[in-house]
Amino acid sequence: MKPLVDLPSHSLEGLTVYVVPPIATLRETTVVGVRPGPKGPLFELDGVADIATARSVCGTTLIARRGDLPVGFEDIEPDAIGLEVIDENRGTIGIVGDVIVTGANDVWVVEGAFGQVLIPVIDDVIISIDEDERIARIALLPGLIDGD
Repeated sequence: MKPLVDLPSHSLEGLTVYVVPPIATLRETTVVGVRPGPKGPLFELDGVADIATARSVCGTTLIARRGDLPVGFEDIEPDAIGLEVIDENRGTIGIVGDVIVTGANDVWVVEGAFGQVLIPVIDDVIISIDEDERIARIALLPGLIDGD
């Protein structure tokens, strides 16, 4: 397991999580146990009792409902997936389809009228995010769109 946010993994025991994309034998499961591993925490999931199922979960993402997270996780960054991205000069760029987590800053993968655009999530680019309207207003840096 490679957590995308810094959180105490042991507090996730008992948490209901959803496998994305879902696999045939497992869509929803519960974190049964967590222990340290050589490359990060090792999670034991209910319903993952054999190697074949464990391998099918590899490469998927486990998500949880915000309201199900333990106390103290209220400050987790809002989910950018599905945000409509609007540039102050070009208008609608597209919809965030994925987030690349890097050591320095996240990068939104936006698909739309300009094809795939990688947008760094930094103060110089992100003007505002309206969670209720699901809109991010940005100021694109030169060179982020082909043809600039």
